Amino acid sequence: ISREKVITNDIVDLISDKEFKWLGRYDNVINSGGIKIFPEQIEVKLVAYIKNRFFVSSIADEKLGEKIVLLIEGDINTENIITTISELQTLSRFEKPKTILTIDNFIESENGKVLRSKTLDKLLKN
Repeated sequence: ISREKVITNDIVDLISDKEFKWLGRYDNVINSGGIKIFPEQIEVKLVAYIKNRFFVSSIADEKLGEKIVLLIEGDINTENIITTISELQTLSRFEKPKTILTIDNFIESENGKVLRSKTLDKLLKN
């Protein structure tokens, strides 16, 4: 791609000299009970089950350090989501969100990218 060294916040699993598996972004990693969790991997597993925009993040937790939360944009029946998540075989027990939060609108950058931290901060301040 480039003769110059490319530095990103992406975390990958190197498969070979020419292949890698993208795991997620360093700045999004959640450390829950000493287990490192990549929100992007959970999001891929949930995308087929949640029609609204959503993302996975974390909030402080006394016991775990951080606990996984699911933030969903708009009006949605969270009971259905809770049931679906509890029954999903593709999510490990560590990946299952402990809390589901909803917000009317995500905060976005000028180019439409969801600003995860700012959206979570806004929600927690209300």
